[in-house]
Amino acid sequence: MRNRFYPYRQFMAAAGILCLSLAGFAAGDVVYLKNGGSFEGRVTQRHETVVIELRSGSIELRKTDVETIEKKPLPEDIFIGRLQEASLQGADACVELARWAQEKELENEYSRALRTALLIDKNHQEARELFREYRLHHANIPDNPAADEKMLADLGEDFRILNTPHYRICYNSADIFAETTGERLERLYEEFMGFFEDRHFEPAPLTDRLEVVLFDTAGQYYQYAQKMAENITYSEGFYSGKTGRSYFYDAISENGSQFLKVRDEVGKQLQLVKQQQREVTEALRKGPQQYVITDPDGSQRKATGEELLNELRKHARTLQSEFEKVRTFYTNQNVSITIHEGTHQLAYTCGIHSRYFATPVWLLEGLAVYFEAPQEGQWDQPGLVNRKRLETFSSSPPIRLKDLIVDDKLFYQNPSQSEMASAYATAWALFYYLVEEQHENLFDYIYDLALRITDQPYTEEERIADFEKYFGNPSRLERSWRNFMDQLIWREGIRKIN
Repeated sequence: MRNRFYPYRQFMAAAGILCLSLAGFAAGDVVYLKNGGSFEGRVTQRHETVVIELRSGSIELRKTDVETIEKKPLPEDIFIGRLQEASLQGADACVELARWAQEKELENEYSRALRTALLIDKNHQEARELFREYRLHHANIPDNPAADEKMLADLGEDFRILNTPHYRICYNSADIFAETTGERLERLYEEFMGFFEDRHFEPAPLTDRLEVVLFDTAGQYYQYAQKMAENITYSEGFYSGKTGRSYFYDAISENGSQFLKVRDEVGKQLQLVKQQQREVTEALRKGPQQYVITDPDGSQRKATGEELLNELRKHARTLQSEFEKVRTFYTNQNVSITIHEGTHQLAYTCGIHSRYFATPVWLLEGLAVYFEAPQEGQWDQPGLVNRKRLETFSSSPPIRLKDLIVDDKLFYQNPSQSEMASAYATAWALFYYLVEEQHENLFDYIYDLALRITDQPYTEEERIADFEKYFGNPSRLERSWRNFMDQLIWREGIRKIN
């Protein structure tokens, strides 16, 4: 595997990617009080009440108690500038920065500096020992009643809290939906951490539970998303970078009337079949019997009692199978969207994606879709062939590799539902191919992007240069990728249309 630091440093020096002006990030504020006290944080409201966000939470002050408010870089802002310098100097410099962050009580920044050191040199002994101690310290997340209360205050009186080892779930859905969602997310957490640790990428440990909101109906979900100004036209769930929370609704509950109607109808038919079985069995005790069976097309045929019993058993199995298909369909909706958005939440929280860099959307979504594939209403591990996405990929007009790399608008700028589905399927296909065929290059690429800190746009030229640096000529790669996918489509028995 190539050295993770020097190619990155040379490219950054040439392209100027890390030429960051701290003015591009929000500066902090110092609020001076008339009684001589002061607070450092970020002022979010300046009306009759002044609201200032601190690391420990937010406080409200009467405007009449405030003497003045001045701008001042916070330690968090200073850290961002120092991290860009340290990442160019090497792993030792990042460890020194981690010690500075520790002195300033910047816990998340301390972890980020150590992780950056390990991305540069995965064998750096001091960074590895310090990071191991940090992870052990955060192995068990303590309860946080204040955070529970804040979520309840944000969502409303009809919501309840469920805490799992790594998630804080606020819900007004059925208890069973909250419990099964928590179980799925915990399984995702375990697999996600293992997936990256096995590839020498140390995800940042959680210092608090990840927050998840579950709505009982789509109406409640869309209303809340609209209030947050989130564009989720085609989505049954989303992760918000603004709040750090994931939001979902219960697909089975939302389609409850239809689901229950199917369940009740199947139940009635099964009862009728059982009654007919009892009648035929009772008649056979008296001797051989002859019956006339009417098939679905209206044709009739003669059958013995034994033959009729076999037909009734077959019909009962068919009814149960069709009902399971309906239940699996709605369950799969819940499973895949939970895993998909939960992957986004983990990737940003644990530092797989940089919060200070415009990571290409194909990579964001490719990773999430790579993780999401459910199997018959269950989810056990990432990396399975996602048949839904593969079928879409095989039947949609091809998206050129170059367009996928440079054009984030394929995913969000008013595409039709089919166009958006095609973009997601293509992102999955590329990510799946790279994991299977160029996994070392793929994770070197992910590592480098995770280190980026800039408020500048990520230009088309830079995107192509970065991609070509790790994967070679895009045109040659596209031919290899398409051939690989054609073989996968054939192996999976999917009819290729495009």
